[in-house]
Amino acid sequence: MQLSLQEFLTKTGLEEDLAPGEVKLKKHPSDKEGNSYTVVYDRKTDPQKVRVEVRPGLSGLMPMPQDMSKYAVWLQTQNFVEFEIGNA
Repeated sequence: MQLSLQEFLTKTGLEEDLAPGEVKLKKHPSDKEGNSYTVVYDRKTDPQKVRVEVRPGLSGLMPMPQDMSKYAVWLQTQNFVEFEIGNA
């Protein structure tokens, strides 16, 4: 299965363009404690890459290590994918 970067971003919930230098957040609240998370779309850290990261909580920031046990196990490790943007 092949998927373009734009298709991937749309499937993960980003409906608008992500320009170089931008960071966008998509919050996913949950009724169950510890299951809320934020998807961070980052093209600011390295404008030649798009990084899509899932972070626990709704702030968009990574919690301190001592607070990680409050979140679901799948949110306690780094969850991200990076795409290099080539000259097509």
